[in-house]
Amino acid sequence: MKPLNNLKKSNFFKRVINLFKNRSMSTQLIITIILIFVSFFLLQFFLNSQFFKSYYTQEEFNEIHQELITYVESMNSNDADLYDEMYDFTSSTNAYSIVVGRDFRLSTSVYSEYTIVMKDTLTDTNHTFLVPDNFHDYSIDEIVSVDAYRYTANLYSPVLITIGSEYRYDNGISCNPSDCITVSGPVLEVNKPVNLNSQFENNSLIRQELNKLSSNTIYLSDIEYDSGYWYKSSSPNQDILVFIHDLGTFNFIITIIPIENTNNIISIVNSYNNYVYLTAIAIILIWSFRLTSIITKPIQNIEGVAREIADLNFNVEAHEYNNRENKSLSNSINLIAKNLKETLDTLSSKNDEMVALYDEQVKQVSLKKQLVSSISHELKTPLMIMQVTIQGILDGIVDIEDQEKELNNVIEEINKSSIMIADMLQIYRLEDVNTALELSDFNLAEVVNFFVYDFESILKKHNLSLELNLNTQIHVEADMKLIKRVISNFFTNAIRYTPDGEKIYIEVSELDDSIYFELTNHGTIIPEDDLESIWIPFFRGQTAANQKLKTKGSGIGLYLVSEILKAHEAEYGIVNIENGVKAFFKLNKKAE
Repeated sequence: MKPLNNLKKSNFFKRVINLFKNRSMSTQLIITIILIFVSFFLLQFFLNSQFFKSYYTQEEFNEIHQELITYVESMNSNDADLYDEMYDFTSSTNAYSIVVGRDFRLSTSVYSEYTIVMKDTLTDTNHTFLVPDNFHDYSIDEIVSVDAYRYTANLYSPVLITIGSEYRYDNGISCNPSDCITVSGPVLEVNKPVNLNSQFENNSLIRQELNKLSSNTIYLSDIEYDSGYWYKSSSPNQDILVFIHDLGTFNFIITIIPIENTNNIISIVNSYNNYVYLTAIAIILIWSFRLTSIITKPIQNIEGVAREIADLNFNVEAHEYNNRENKSLSNSINLIAKNLKETLDTLSSKNDEMVALYDEQVKQVSLKKQLVSSISHELKTPLMIMQVTIQGILDGIVDIEDQEKELNNVIEEINKSSIMIADMLQIYRLEDVNTALELSDFNLAEVVNFFVYDFESILKKHNLSLELNLNTQIHVEADMKLIKRVISNFFTNAIRYTPDGEKIYIEVSELDDSIYFELTNHGTIIPEDDLESIWIPFFRGQTAANQKLKTKGSGIGLYLVSEILKAHEAEYGIVNIENGVKAFFKLNKKAE
């Protein structure tokens, strides 16, 4: 028995030794790969600590410098409006920019705020209003209408500014008559600061750097470069780039650009890399054993199957199951063949979808071409009317007493053309993938009530009854200005096409997962043949509109409505009901 036991023990130790030998190459491979990753990690850590700071600063410099040089050139041009140039640059770059004298003292300005002074034609009193943005210019004697709240004792802050039918500014806040004023009249004064210094004079970064420059802590001769002067400074929480350029002969432009503190970035990157490399090492440990096993498989036993698969014959299978390695490789080859076949089938299906998408895009391109062509055609008539009228006045054909009437007609044609062009620009903005919706949270019922109040006199004049079913607790997250355009279009169309004495019904309610808006006008229907075509630009239906409204639509109103609602991913439509037409849309609820 002892010799037999000894033989068993001897065979056992041989198997252990063979197992160790078989795994030694795998272990060496694992250790080698781990050492490579550890070396790479240490190298990256060293590079981050030694070179990243200067590299990051140089990248920030390169990113801003060309735009900064363009800004400096604009500031130095003869017709430059320093306030506008500084406003545009600081708004687009998140930078601080000031104008100083050669002694690094801030240049002063008569006005610290951009304001206009208007005369109220009703009360014959003057009011001063803050200009809320820098995108529009105002001129003396221009007739402006403003809704505003009191900002200080002698200053008002606008919530809505309109010139004629054009909205110059709208912050989306309803103006409560008890808290705000409405003024309409000519502009008497336009007071704009010479520069933007008043906005930044108390900024801690600017004060810090002005103290350094004025106290000769930093000498210009030490920081000069080919376009001016620059240096890097720091504050407790961030680094900053400081640029100094000549403004004429007697002034400097100082531009301060905050950048992220590189120490914080390096710390974050290193912490992140710790997890990345630990994860990579764990994955290497897991897959190294698998790779070692795959290398030992006898691939020649399934070479024929692989060639068939290479020839795109995916109906073959490998059946080499004489050992574990061959079985695993056979299953892998079979899985590859199956997945490739499914992938080709999927690609074929996706190809069909892309063809359909291409057809839809061709349709959209055709529609855009039709839109441009139609707008060009529509603009020819008002242009010809304006040309003929003005030429008639210049040639003395039109009597003096008729000239005012004819000029009013010209203004009316200009307004129509402006509305059409504005609608077209809005359509192209919605189609631009780089244009984001200006989403905000607002009460949809309040928006409806705004239009109810606006059209109240027209409704009474034509004896149109209005039935409201509004859930006043409903809030939506959408582009308020665009949704107003949708509701305004539905409302004006309802007034135009509803016979006198009939009823208009408006509902705002909450469904399971959406907010529902409906406007129904009774007493008329749309011919069934026209229902699909009403969304096409400049489509003229068979139903004639009652001329209740003085203004005429641009012809692309419903097309613009459809583009707005598509941009909001809303379900919408216009359908006939019994003795009436219902226009509706559904907006997704605000995410909790």
